[in-house]
Amino acid sequence: MGKVEFNAENVAKCQCVKCPVQAKSECFKNTLRGMQEMMSEDVDIATVIEPKDVPGIYCANGKAVCTDLDTHEICKCGECPIWTEYGLNKGEPGSYFCRDGAAR
Repeated sequence: MGKVEFNAENVAKCQCVKCPVQAKSECFKNTLRGMQEMMSEDVDIATVIEPKDVPGIYCANGKAVCTDLDTHEICKCGECPIWTEYGLNKGEPGSYFCRDGAAR
């Protein structure tokens, strides 16, 4: 298993923004709106935004800053291309990176 890099390519592949765990989170919606505004400026977001400000790619940057996530919902980690590409099924945690922290 490789360490997941926080970069624009992985942010683009990330499935967290479509995850049911975050669907009802107001914090997530506000954070996503901010990230989308940054992306509309046509810059590499990985160079201008802090990982904590990205509502996703928790396998790289650790637990979500939002505290209103519903981890009773089924996460999409196993469906994510990053999960497959980096062999995240072989590490810890195996999913719910938003709750349990970055892959290791």
